[in-house]
Amino acid sequence: MTGPGPAGKPAPVASPATSAAAPSTAFVPAKSPARLGAACPFLDAAEIARAFGDDNGYASSEDPPDTEGDITSYTCEYRRADDQDYEWAELTVIAAPGHPSRKTALQVSTQDCSDKPQALSEAAVYCGNSDHGTDITVAKSSHGEMRVALLTLTLASTDTFREGYTTLASTIAERL
Repeated sequence: MTGPGPAGKPAPVASPATSAAAPSTAFVPAKSPARLGAACPFLDAAEIARAFGDDNGYASSEDPPDTEGDITSYTCEYRRADDQDYEWAELTVIAAPGHPSRKTALQVSTQDCSDKPQALSEAAVYCGNSDHGTDITVAKSSHGEMRVALLTLTLASTDTFREGYTTLASTIAERL
């Protein structure tokens, strides 16, 4: 995903940026909030960089919430700190309607995978996406709802990065 976010998405809302090299503000991770209200507090740009041994600096920004029907999604974009046109990752978090099981939430959330989803844990899978990147999907029951997080990376899907995928999925699951 280089350039702007997915078509039809509103422009990012200005928010404090975080960086893998030198954070401009201290990152305070989400601790399973009672209500979803943003995606950026679930994962810091520096955590993504560390998971892949990447020394580049990255910044994050929260998009405005997007509501379609009874689903509100919260999205955080991660970009190179020195090249804001390079979108490196995107985290989207929702509360799945209808209280589906974790298995169902993962199946529905991975329907657009370009290959077979590979399990990272009971609550997480990864797969290739149509942009030749990687999707990591995490589903967890929390605060009476099934929460689903989709981390989309520009890195091509490969078992080489499986340890990094597992680390990120575990971090997100702890915070959902």
